Amino acid sequence: MLRRAAVLLVAMATTVSWAVASPAAARVPAAPAAVAIPNVGLPTVNAPVVNRVIGTGTPESCTSSRVAAAVKKGGNISFNCGPNPVTIVLSSTLYTCNTDTCKHAWQGGRTVTAMTMDGGGLVTLKAGTTRGIFYANTCEVTLGWISDRCDLQTTPRITFKNIGFSNGNATKGPWGKASVGGGGGGGAIAMRGGTLLIQDSKFTSNRCITAHSDAGGGAVRAVGVRGKVTIERSTFTGNRCANGGAISSLGSSVLIYDSVIKGNTATGYGASSGKGGNGGGVYFDGGSQGVRIVRTAITGNKVGAGGSGVFYVSNNRAGTLTFIESTVTGNTGEKFWTGSRHDLFYLGKQLTVISSTID
Repeated sequence: MLRRAAVLLVAMATTVSWAVASPAAARVPAAPAAVAIPNVGLPTVNAPVVNRVIGTGTPESCTSSRVAAAVKKGGNISFNCGPNPVTIVLSSTLYTCNTDTCKHAWQGGRTVTAMTMDGGGLVTLKAGTTRGIFYANTCEVTLGWISDRCDLQTTPRITFKNIGFSNGNATKGPWGKASVGGGGGGGAIAMRGGTLLIQDSKFTSNRCITAHSDAGGGAVRAVGVRGKVTIERSTFTGNRCANGGAISSLGSSVLIYDSVIKGNTATGYGASSGKGGNGGGVYFDGGSQGVRIVRTAITGNKVGAGGSGVFYVSNNRAGTLTFIESTVTGNTGEKFWTGSRHDLFYLGKQLTVISSTID
């Protein structure tokens, strides 16, 4: 049992050391007004969750087009590419629609409740273009709308497990699709709305825009993910973006368990009033949403501004940041930080550190 003495609570009055101006507040974009919602009761029919298998037993049978077709309609997706590890080079960004037809609910589309992809520990998805690997957006018109409050949806529930992501590049957004907001990002996974779960996965050498005040998430970018973001037993190495070298959240609660976030870079400079550079490992900007980091190592990450390991700003000072049995050490490049902890920048209601080490 963790001892009471191991708990450290730091309130809003936490001492902050600066070299630049305080970060500016970013905002989760509101639901767009691009679609005329008919004045009728919207159907609430869910599409069945279908099992889909990609491949027929050989690496050659696991093609980019087959992966894209399976992901588009959701369901439980697995691979049959043979007994050995395989890298599937993608010719375009994968996306999951909000309905099974990618048309609006009032046009007959049935709600896609979930998309689960299990790589079986053998599959790596590698971007073969200058675009990100996966995109989902509850407010993207071309993916179908469920209601006029697309910004409040907790579906689709997106799960990736036992799979690798490499070389994703979200410097530009997916062709023909709107940004997830806040400048974009997410070289491997870019999501707005819904729910995101990542388990036992590896993110390597993914990236997005190099300099921007708010854009972020070399590997993962989550904007207004209402059902929260959960990351378990996963590794993030060599990813980079303007902010959040590995992971960036804008207005999304984040839970990170038993993971390693190492050697990622926030490539921007000048902080939020300039061109970013915040959060070498993890970046959060939002309101009352919390971030919880448990049994996780965040080390060897770099920044051009603040929060070389973790950057957390609650704009209404109602959010909380918690570390449990974690290490945030050996991160570098910070120009400002919180108190004596150079690897952390924090503004919020409460900082809790339990049996953890933060440089």
